Amino acid sequence: MDKLKTSLISILLLLFLCANGFSHQATKKPTASVSGTYKYVLNSLEVLEMPDHKVRIRFTGVWPNERKKAETRNMGAFDETVKLVGKTATVKIQFGDEPCIVKLVFQPNKVTVEQGGSLTGCGFGFNVEADGTYIKVSNKPPDMPPQDN
Repeated sequence: MDKLKTSLISILLLLFLCANGFSHQATKKPTASVSGTYKYVLNSLEVLEMPDHKVRIRFTGVWPNERKKAETRNMGAFDETVKLVGKTATVKIQFGDEPCIVKLVFQPNKVTVEQGGSLTGCGFGFNVEADGTYIKVSNKPPDMPPQDN
């Protein structure tokens, strides 16, 4: 009977020590990658998180025009690599005298995009803007061709 009590106490002590040890371990939450594909109406963003706190962002924007005889589409795009500060990236584009600033704030499963500065500075087609809340439709890092320099 004494052996049984000793064994039971040993097992309980071992369980207590294991449970106490595991509960005090530092729990580190994995940081979610911003890489993936995001959509907003007809616009899309492909984002690839890179080393050294950088992201490559490829934007494609579309503004459809429906006319009686033909449908046309105004388009705009950029493909830039910028710093990722926390969960915010800022792209500066300059066509002409004034720059266009596109700020992206990443959140779980979405990114909020605000376009500021010069509308013509982005070089987008008529009525094409990057503004909006884009929903993440894929977590898969996009397959991007080498960037033009």
